[in-house]
This record gives sequence, C-alpha cells and structure tokens, in this order.
Amino acid sequence: MVLTVNANDPLFSWNGGRTPEENTVVVPTVPELHTPVTPDTALTALAALRVVDTDVHHDYHDKEDLSPYLSQTYRERLRDYGFGGDGGLYANNGGALGRRADTLDPADPDDKTTAAKNVGNVRKLLLDGAGVDLALLTGSSLRTASGMADLDYAAALCRAMNDHSINHWLAADPRFRLAMHVCAQDPEGAAAEIDRIGDHPGVVAVMVPCGALRPYGQRFYRPIHAACARHNLTFAMHFGGEGSGTNPAPTAAGYPSYYIESRLARPTFYQVHLASFVFEGVFERFPTLKVAMLESGFGWLPAYLWRMDSDWKSLRYETPWIARLPSEIVADHVRFASQPMDEPDTKNDLLTLVRWMHGERTLMFASDYPHFDWDDPAQSFTSFPADLRRRIFVENALDAFPKLAPTPAVAP
Repeated sequence: MVLTVNANDPLFSWNGGRTPEENTVVVPTVPELHTPVTPDTALTALAALRVVDTDVHHDYHDKEDLSPYLSQTYRERLRDYGFGGDGGLYANNGGALGRRADTLDPADPDDKTTAAKNVGNVRKLLLDGAGVDLALLTGSSLRTASGMADLDYAAALCRAMNDHSINHWLAADPRFRLAMHVCAQDPEGAAAEIDRIGDHPGVVAVMVPCGALRPYGQRFYRPIHAACARHNLTFAMHFGGEGSGTNPAPTAAGYPSYYIESRLARPTFYQVHLASFVFEGVFERFPTLKVAMLESGFGWLPAYLWRMDSDWKSLRYETPWIARLPSEIVADHVRFASQPMDEPDTKNDLLTLVRWMHGERTLMFASDYPHFDWDDPAQSFTSFPADLRRRIFVENALDAFPKLAPTPAVAP
C-alpha cells in the first residue's frame, strides 16, 4: 500500500519535519507491534524468553530503499555516487561472500547478499529456525558513515537507515529490536537524532563503529553519552570503519595485508574504547549508562581486566575520580557479545575462561547472523550449567539493554 506518513501517528512520528511528498512511503499494512503490555503479560513474556540474540545484521535490499527518507539532493547523490566508497578494506571472504550458504534466499539464488535483507528469510532461518525470541538488529552498511568527511551527508544516511529499519523491520515482527545508527563524529547531530527516535519502544541502543578519530570515552562524545542516558539507550559499538575515510589506520603498524590479519587485530579495536570509558570517568558522570561491545569476541578480556586493575593500582593518582577496581566498573556497566566464539581445546577451558571474565554478568549470546561463522544457539555453550546458560542467553542481554524486554503499561 502507499502510505502518506502522518507526523502525529505514534508508529511513524519519527518522519515529522519532511514534506508530504518526502513522506510518501510504500509499507506493509501492519498493526502496532511495539505497544506496552500489562504487568502480567510482561512477566509472562520474560519468563518465556529462551534466546536473546544481540547481533543480527540487517540491511536495506537496494540503496533506493533509502530514497524516500532523503532530501532530493541526497537522494540523487546516493543514486549517482552511493556512499562515496564503501570503506571495506578487507573482504569478509568466508563462506558464500561472507555468508553461511544456508542463509541464501532460494528465490534469489544469484544474489548472495540477501541473507540479511529479506525479513522473511531472517524470520524463517533465525527467529523460527534457530528459536531466537528477541533479535537486536545492528545493521551493516552504515558503520562507515562516521568516517565520512561530509558529516551532513553521513547524518542524513543514518537517519534514512533508521527510518527504513523502523518502517520495514520493526513493523514486520515484534521480535525485532533496533540499534539505531548515528554519525559519531558529529556528537551534537548524533544527540539530535537520538532525541528524535530514542523514545520509540523498539529502539534499544545507539550503534557506532570502532573506527573513530578518538576513543569513545572522551568528553568530545559527551552529548552522545548524555542522550543515551536520557533515553535509557545502550551505547553499542561494533568493529567497522577502521582505516577508512577520515579514520586512522586500523593498527599501530598501519594496514595489514589480509582479512585474516585484520580479524585477529579486532580485540585492539575495542580495548582502546573500553579503557577510555573507564578512565575518563564516563560511568561516574552517567551512572545508568550501559555499553555493549558486539562481535568483539571475549577470549582477550580476562587478561585485559587483570592488567587494568594492576595498572590502576600503580597509576591511579592520574585518575583520582576512579575509586574502585576497573574490573568492577566493567562488570557493572559493560557487556560483551559471544561472537566470534572462542574455542579452547576443551569445554572445561571455555568454562574457565568465561568464569575469569565474570561471564555470569558480562557475557551475552550473539549469533552474528548471517555471517559465515554465525552461531546457532542450540550448538553454543551446550556444556555450561543451566543457570549460567540462562544468564548468557537471556538475562545479561536484558541487563545490557534496559529497553529490550517487554515493559508493562503505566496506569494513567
């Protein structure tokens, strides 16, 4: 159907401010899927949760899908020039063009990029097929936006992707939640975008790429921290954009030659931001803020936490506002997704590793659908005790993303 978006419609109010022509969008006829629920049904829904997936890569099918949400100038620019370079330095060359072969769309076998672009495909293979009860949509294409020199164009693309995701993904299935995209190098603009859609019940996090001009704990980003806290949204980061656009080289030694080298360097992408959040005192200033590190892996974390604690004891005079062990601050405020899964020689070693990182509080499941190594929840952490599996598959994610769970309606 053709729908002219009404700025007063609670389902589509995030499109306010555009002309009627720009607000004409083709969308399916769907009910409101993210209305608050009663206290009884909320408790029932929470008890019924078995798997929360904190990293599901969705996307638009064609760049023209974003056109209805862009001004004419940016619509033409996207059509003629795209993003001005996709920023991909290394091919994600495992599986079928980076995807697991069973995620390919049978109706479009020649297009190996549809695995995360078809709502029905994701519903069939992941939600129904793998038993995922809630799926956090984390996107793919817009992680390069924060490395663009033209911040206005970057912000417009993020806004368009957010609107497209709300209209075509959140509105399609109540099990989807969204990590909205912002251009992190424009903190005031990012905060405005968060204020625009941050109260939508299906939006639960703010997504930024690890590739950045400065660590994310620095005061430059304070408007984003404040906006996240204001709307009860999690500050989520995912690797991407390292060494592309205006961003610095991905490693201290410049640019690796091969994708496998870049993949192995990923823990360092997250480590610099983790230390920045802790020692810049972000959590002292915003005590309710949560941070999620997605597709970071977790095998590197125990030794890093030990080193943080040890160095803080020796050097805490530099940051007197940090009054307790960094590992305690991390356990209270930061959560880590399980993908890519670390696989020690024995199952007992994996359990020990998770214990070392306080995984009963800090580790949450992520499938990383539809990438070549995406993890089926039925085959993940199978030897772990039931209570620990419950923490990893459900409760830690609900703690990391306060808006993720069904919330009871507030009586007028």
